[in-house]
Amino acid sequence: MRPYVKADFLRIRDFLVTTYGYFQRTYNWTIERWNFSISLARTMHAISLEDWAAQIGIWDGDGGEILAVANSEGEDDGEAFFQLSDEHLPESLLQELFDFCETRMGRVEGGRRRIQLFLPSGDDRLEALAAARGFSRQSWSDHDGVLDITDELPVALPFGYSFADGNAVTAEEMGIAHARGFGYAADPVYPARAVEGFRRLIETPDYHPDLARYVRAPDGEAVSFALMWYDAANRIGILEPVATAPEHRRLGLGRAAIYDLVNRIRREGAIRVHVGSGQVFYQRLGFVIRDKYSVWQKVIG
Repeated sequence: MRPYVKADFLRIRDFLVTTYGYFQRTYNWTIERWNFSISLARTMHAISLEDWAAQIGIWDGDGGEILAVANSEGEDDGEAFFQLSDEHLPESLLQELFDFCETRMGRVEGGRRRIQLFLPSGDDRLEALAAARGFSRQSWSDHDGVLDITDELPVALPFGYSFADGNAVTAEEMGIAHARGFGYAADPVYPARAVEGFRRLIETPDYHPDLARYVRAPDGEAVSFALMWYDAANRIGILEPVATAPEHRRLGLGRAAIYDLVNRIRREGAIRVHVGSGQVFYQRLGFVIRDKYSVWQKVIG
């Protein structure tokens, strides 16, 4: 195992792209989560770049290729993930991943450390190792919504509402729209963090402003949005984040933003869209919801 260095950001991004092609599903993270973690996620939770990097371990092969990565999400919630090159790695390497997780990761609460380990759904081998090391499976799962792209989707906005892409929306507007959409606009701390987080997000290598779709209300305020991340190698799009201000919901704004983005990447050759959610809203848009991760918890100390 070796620690993360700055040059690893793109190496790990490329590793995630390659392994999606191998597994043909979201066994590992996809590119949006990796970009999101270093930017908006850690900013919202006041995690320094140094502390974020300290919870990343990398295992290289003899040829310098990445075999596995252990990492958190940058939210200081005890979360831990393993990114694997394939499902046949030696058990000795997997045990090293668990060792790293148990010694370097987790959230400190009252002198004890709580780890929430997310394991790819259906991987019986990893789940058996987790159980043998004292992790207990939780009653909830993390979900993946999948939409296979076929025909052009209908896009319509109510009268007076209009689209704006990421070139025409400021980071401040993005942060305010996020705060309103996710219900923390009145918080004394988090809205300012969101603005700074979006300043960092739009600087990440896989953010493309033409794939950020905002909806402006008749008064010009950005009240709904969807960001699409496009993995051209695998011909997949990933939505993250998506939200609408409460007083503008049930008008079809979110649907219009998402469908507009789906149509755009369809013209680029995309065949599938993922979203990390099991909400009924996405089911109504045609997404099929699947389990992505089982969640395992261990408290140390």
